[in-house]
Amino acid sequence: MEIPPNPHKTQKVQTPRQEIKSISDRQRLPEIPADPPPLLQPMLEHISVDLGLDDLSLLDLRGVDPPPALGANLMMIIGTARSEKHLHVSADRFCRWLRTTHRLSPYADGLLGRGELRLKLKRKNRRARMLNSVGASDSNNVDDGIRTGWVCVNIGTIEDGRVTDHENTDEQDEDYVGFGGQSSGVKMVVQMLTEEKREELDLETWWGQTLGRHTRRRDRIARAREQHSSESEGLPASTGSDGVGLTPLSAT
Repeated sequence: MEIPPNPHKTQKVQTPRQEIKSISDRQRLPEIPADPPPLLQPMLEHISVDLGLDDLSLLDLRGVDPPPALGANLMMIIGTARSEKHLHVSADRFCRWLRTTHRLSPYADGLLGRGELRLKLKRKNRRARMLNSVGASDSNNVDDGIRTGWVCVNIGTIEDGRVTDHENTDEQDEDYVGFGGQSSGVKMVVQMLTEEKREELDLETWWGQTLGRHTRRRDRIARAREQHSSESEGLPASTGSDGVGLTPLSAT
């Protein structure tokens, strides 16, 4: 005699396992787009090899219309830091490398300086020891001013970079809309995030959708121009009685 299954018995639900990337996959450099600024390749190598940021991705936002709030002709690098301390130390070393090696003036939003980070870590450890001495534990929800999870390094404009879309430059100057101003150089921004913060913000998906909308809009405009030019070539002009050129449709 078969025993019917118990409907009240709980069943184990198997949660999908996250794919664990190998070290080589995490340290693989992104592909270099066309017309890159000369500093792009050594910058990617420095961020990956010297600073140790993983899962680097490169977003080529040059030619996006309207331009992002960070400026026109933008290229963005996104990398993952292994801890909060690694995040701030890497951002600080990266800014120093840009100043000393390439004479640039970057600005790091969200960066805690060496002295500030050391002081806050010392206060946090002191607080933890005091709580442990009375048998209490520090709450993880307390904002200690250290766990920013995100540092945006604005490198500025690199004048040697070229714009990918060179068509209708005169029209772009007249019809330019958006933030910032047009420039012949490329503006570089590096987004450094912890793994948790990167998953929360998901900048790649957001900017990927923006690039997709821009690409579809550009394709529609290109098809409309091709259709208009083909129709203009297929309608030969005729001359009216007053000598004014008329198309076959307007002559009738």
